[in-house]
Amino acid sequence: IEDMALFVSIVAAGNMSVAGRELGLTGAAVSRRVALLERRLGAQLLHRTTRVIRPTEAGLAYAERCRSILA
Repeated sequence: IEDMALFVSIVAAGNMSVAGRELGLTGAAVSRRVALLERRLGAQLLHRTTRVIRPTEAGLAYAERCRSILA
């Protein structure tokens, strides 16, 4: 559940550092948790560049399901 909330925050903020600060996590911790989540799900959830983080198609679908579950 915590990783779902983190992922939804990342998608909403468009930034891992901002989402991490909101949840009291470092940028490195956020990055590790997203990598583990992607590994567990077997899908890439985010397109990452040095400036932009965008959800993949799978990431958008996962974020929507997470929002429903968290609501």
